[in-house]
Amino acid sequence: MDRRAFVGMAAATGAGLARPSRGLRHAEDRLVERWSWVMGQSAHVQIYAGSEEQGLEAAALALAEIRRVEARLSAFDDASDLCELNRQAGRRPVRIGPDLAAVLAAGIRIGAASNGAFNLAVEPLMRAWGFRDPRRAPPSEAELREARAAVTAAEIRLSGDRAFLTTRAAQLDSGGIGVGYGLDRAATILHAMGIKRALIDVSGDCLAIGAPPGRRGWEIGIAVPDRHDLVGRTVLLSDRALATSSNVESVVRLAGLVAGHVMDPGTGRPASDRRQATVIAPRAIDADGWSTAALITGKPGGGVTYFAMRPARGPCTLRPRPHSRQS
Repeated sequence: MDRRAFVGMAAATGAGLARPSRGLRHAEDRLVERWSWVMGQSAHVQIYAGSEEQGLEAAALALAEIRRVEARLSAFDDASDLCELNRQAGRRPVRIGPDLAAVLAAGIRIGAASNGAFNLAVEPLMRAWGFRDPRRAPPSEAELREARAAVTAAEIRLSGDRAFLTTRAAQLDSGGIGVGYGLDRAATILHAMGIKRALIDVSGDCLAIGAPPGRRGWEIGIAVPDRHDLVGRTVLLSDRALATSSNVESVVRLAGLVAGHVMDPGTGRPASDRRQATVIAPRAIDADGWSTAALITGKPGGGVTYFAMRPARGPCTLRPRPHSRQS
């Protein structure tokens, strides 16, 4: 699920640019950090708390909440709500939990507002391009037509705690929005514990609560595509979320083509016009979903702040490579 260009977070270690204040410290200014692994990606939590014990407990609970969400939304865990919904596609409605219901509602909303650029039902294209089971060559035109037809025909019907996929070929993938929802849920846990300053980063998707003492926001460095050691842009984040979608991080190599994993539902092919898109929004679920749509369309939407990186040179999605360089 690692689809994003890394957004660095700790300059002292070379991992990024979220810098705490060096000013006077107060009772709630003890910085506690935790590194972990959630949703198949690296995670970094920074919390200002009244004590190290409180900070460590808050970080542990925030990470546990993201893992709980992952168990509900995973396309790779047969026990998840999402997998059960996919299994029953075209057969019967499924009772789902509030996590999947919230993600489906947001996905439907962003999909409609982006004219289909964001589409939860993109899973058939992920399979066709070899992101589930390895393949050596790109899909044939017939395979692409079949996968695109499945995506186009898919309809999600959501009513309370019940959801229904109206066609048997419909299959959902929460990868373009699930991390954002997990970040929002983790922030809810921290707010409930009285935490007023925190930053949660899952492989470059970030949610900021407040700001470090004496600062206007958390300083976030957004890496240049393919060059995690170079910062292309720096932003200050406070009580906002940031998400970056990229088609140069998670790729497959198919007979000389490099295919990124963010799919354009309109063409049935990996998005290729932009290499990276970043969105800032009040909620992480919106930043996450809209960054996916923006990578495809290049257009901001949903009242979010958007900017893209589109270098003129360098390897690009679906650019043929000489056979001697294949790996």
